Amino acid sequence: MAAFRSSWLRAAFDAVDRESFAPSQFWALAPDEQGLLPVVDRSLDADSWRRAVWDTHRSLITQIDDGRIPQEGPARGDYTSSISALDIVFEKLNHLGLEPHHRVLELGTGSGYHTALLGERVGADRVTTVEIDPALAVWGAENLKQAGYEPDVITGDGLTGYAPNARYDRIINTASLRSIPDAWREQTADDGIILTPFNTLYSGGGLLKLHVQGGAASGRFVGSASYMWARSQRPALSMPHADTYTLQPSPIDPAQVLDRAWAQDFCIGLYVPHLSVDIRMDADGSRQAQVRDDTGESVTIVRFANWWDQDAVTGWGHTNLWSDIVTAYTTWRTAGQPHPTRYGLTFDHDGQHLWLDAPD
Repeated sequence: MAAFRSSWLRAAFDAVDRESFAPSQFWALAPDEQGLLPVVDRSLDADSWRRAVWDTHRSLITQIDDGRIPQEGPARGDYTSSISALDIVFEKLNHLGLEPHHRVLELGTGSGYHTALLGERVGADRVTTVEIDPALAVWGAENLKQAGYEPDVITGDGLTGYAPNARYDRIINTASLRSIPDAWREQTADDGIILTPFNTLYSGGGLLKLHVQGGAASGRFVGSASYMWARSQRPALSMPHADTYTLQPSPIDPAQVLDRAWAQDFCIGLYVPHLSVDIRMDADGSRQAQVRDDTGESVTIVRFANWWDQDAVTGWGHTNLWSDIVTAYTTWRTAGQPHPTRYGLTFDHDGQHLWLDAPD
């Protein structure tokens, strides 16, 4: 099976009982007709609970809104902790190139299931795992101990790494970032690997694999990985207070830019990582896209219907953000519509630089 293309993973999968790391109640990822996430309760339906735990493609939601929502019934909100689906867990571990002698830093302990798999490969004593949520850190440590694993479980912000146990041969992150922390690069040994989900404000879902050498980290996007934001990098977008606005037509059909597959969205986002897009439906059924920047100084609203009209694009603030997106889309098309895996990132003392095909 492709999931076990690294030879050690089959034995690790057999050795770690996923059920012992799953809570008796969690939220299913698929919402009901009211848009609520249903609770899966082992005491009420053990078969459904077990099928959900072992579902290859769906994560188990174990926390909503940083724990403010109790696991007592259907709910809606932002997912803030989960047990990742088996397919992405093993895809990431295959990319890690993990060897028995490696020292590993994991960011996001959660239930401890992923930590246990790492421990099966390198030994739990060579694994350091950091969890920002104190309650989750206690839960994960208890699960690991009961299953026979005792790594260093640290409560803190994983974006600062954990210097006392550095340097690490591998760093693996379980939350999405838009900026790679200096601490990770500094705490990774030469020839080490950093593997992390990576988002822009425009689009999420990239899986970035960086190789570290001489204090610089560089590498490509190796696939897709949809994860919730790391807490300290969550977007905090605000609306501008400008009283004046401009009106103009769109130079292109918004649907051509915004109604395409993930790969196109992700690539465009690499050119405009500071912009977010929210597509909304008006009361009359017409659609519009609201574009905001991360400074909170500009916002642009683009109407899908009659996009050629003189008032199809309304802009507040200093910049026509729709023009920036159209330029990014045109640049990507002109480059031959490259796939996300042709893009990469270099992170060194001079900062973070995205690139196409090669760092230069």
